[in-house]
Amino acid sequence: MFVGRIVMKMIPLQAFPKMNSSILRLMGNKIANGVVFYSSSEVVGLVQIEIGENSFVGHKTLFMGGVSFIKVGKNCDISSNVSIITGSHEIGSINRRAGLGLSTDIVIGDGVWIGYGVTVLGGVKIGRGSIIAAGSLVNKDVPENVIFGGVPAKLIRTIGDDSVAYDI
Repeated sequence: MFVGRIVMKMIPLQAFPKMNSSILRLMGNKIANGVVFYSSSEVVGLVQIEIGENSFVGHKTLFMGGVSFIKVGKNCDISSNVSIITGSHEIGSINRRAGLGLSTDIVIGDGVWIGYGVTVLGGVKIGRGSIIAAGSLVNKDVPENVIFGGVPAKLIRTIGDDSVAYDI
C-alpha cells in the first residue's frame, strides 16, 4: 500500500486516470472501468474502497479510516477537496476524551453528486441520485433524490428522478 501511495504522488493529476485506477486495484480496492481518479486524491488508513463505473473523484479528495469500507456507486461525481472519513472515537474519560477508535462503513448510491469541500462521516448512507451542496457536513443518512446542504447537512428540497435541469 505504501509503495502504491508513493507512485500515485508522482503521477500528474489527471494525465493517467487509468493508471491511477490500476494502482488502486493493486492496493486491494475495487475500481470499475471508466473511473477517473485524480492522483492527488488519497486513500489513507486501513479503509478499502469500491468505486462504480464511470464515476469521477476530484483533486485532493480524501478517503480515510480504520478497518471499514467505502462504497461509491456508478455514475457518481465527487468534487475536489472532499473528505470521506469512516473513523471516529468513542467519548473517553476526562483524561483523554478521544477514547477507543472506531470505524463505520459509508455507502454512496448511484448517480450521487458531492460538491466541493464536503465532509462525509462514518456510518452514513447517501441515497441514489442525491446532491450534497458544497461545504456541507454529512453526519446522517440522506434519502434518494434530494438536495442536502449545510453544517450539519439537512434537507433543502426533493428533486425528480428525470433528466430535467433544476435551479438550486
